[in-house]
This record gives sequence, structure tokens and C-alpha cells, in this order.
Amino acid sequence: MTICVAALAKENEKEYIVFAADHMVTTDQGQFEHSITKYKEINGSTVAMLSGIPLFFDELIKLDDFDCPFDEIKFTIFQNFKNKKRELIKNEVFDQLMIDEDFFVEALKQPVPNNFVGNMLETVAKYSLNTGILLIGIEHNKGKISVIDEIGCHDITDINFHAIGSGSDQAANTLLFQKHSDSENLSTAVYNVYKAKRNAEVKQGVGKETELCVLCEDKLVKLQPIQIDKLAEIYDKELKYGKKLAEEEKICFGDKEE
Repeated sequence: MTICVAALAKENEKEYIVFAADHMVTTDQGQFEHSITKYKEINGSTVAMLSGIPLFFDELIKLDDFDCPFDEIKFTIFQNFKNKKRELIKNEVFDQLMIDEDFFVEALKQPVPNNFVGNMLETVAKYSLNTGILLIGIEHNKGKISVIDEIGCHDITDINFHAIGSGSDQAANTLLFQKHSDSENLSTAVYNVYKAKRNAEVKQGVGKETELCVLCEDKLVKLQPIQIDKLAEIYDKELKYGKKLAEEEKICFGDKEE
């Protein structure tokens, strides 16, 4: 799997979105770090991040107009999800049984479906692309965050951040613990997102390599390795600080001197 996380920020009355992803790729042969990027720029102010099967990415973000409004991009991607699922069910289920969707629909109308139809219905009902997209964008100086999969598309902007992938719970909990809001300055937001990604690494399927970027209305800036190294240094210091402070304060339990 993977981790993709994004959070809003504001500085000098200008809104930004900070986002991060790993480079982990999962195949039938196992999991490994790869140079593949988990995000694609749709236009200068909109980015899609993918959790799931990388080979689906281009099809899912296929658009007739890449400069259309954010909401139109969102609903088009949702339709692409539905089309992709229908295509795969046709290829992997109906074609294998030498039937079509119309036959399947008519069979379901029968009063008591037989076991064959029942099993086929269960297969179709449980079929999943196991893929999701975290769509982020800035429109009229307003950051937007949405999550899209074959079930639906949902606006997450009011929560101020979101994460998808196998480490999403750990990442989201970190941002909750940090009390992250859309009023955070850019430096704080960058660290919060980095920390969320690092904490997500405890989950199997999340890679150790980190790609961290900042999106504004007219450009995307990718943080360089030297900046990532500085964030790692701060993160490591924060981990050690509590232990060191507890030792210095000599916090203990048990018998105490009066």
C-alpha cells in the first residue's frame, strides 16, 4: 500500500496545501521502494495523489479539460472510477462466464435466484479496485481537499487535512494530536505533515522514503533532500526530548522522600 497525506496552511493571507507521500509499491511479488511518484499534477493548482494500484492512475485522472474547475475534476475522476470498475467486472467476471451485464440484470429480477446467480452477485458486490485518490487544489486562494474512490467522492476541506493508504490512521491521528488547522503557518504545516508521514511508517506497507511538496495557486514546490534531512533532525530531537526531560526532572514512582 502506501501513505498520502495533505494539510492546509496559510501565510500572509495566502493559502497553501502541504502534502507528502512515500515510494512504496506493492505487487504480487511483494513490497519495495520504487522511484515512482504517488502524485500527478493535473494543472498548475491541482494535484492527485494515489493509494492503490499505480497502473490505474492515468486512467482515473483522465480529463477532457485539465483546466476545468476543481469540483468538475473531482466528479470526472469519480466517474472514471465507476467506468474502470465496470470495465474490470466485464473482463474478469462476465466475459469469463460468456454473459453480459444485461443477462446479469435480468437474472437478478427472477423471484428466487439460483446458486449460480447468487455467487455471481456476491462476486460483483465484493469487487473492489482497492484504490483511492486524494485530490487537492487551490482555487481563488482557497485550499480544497477531497477523497475519491469507486464508492463516492467527499469534500474533506473543513477538516483541514486528510490521509489515505495503509498508514492513514497513524497520519491522521498525528495531525489531530498536533491540533493542525488551516491557519497554521507554512513552516509549522510542513513539519506537521512530515511528522504525520513519519509516524505512519509504523504501519506495514508504508515506505521509509519521503516526498514532501507545497502547493500554492500558481506553482508546486518540492522540498529538497537537505530540507528533508533538517525535518528528520527536528523529528528525532522531538522523540528524544520527552525522555531526556523526564530523566532531568527525576520523575519516579514508588517510595518518595517526604
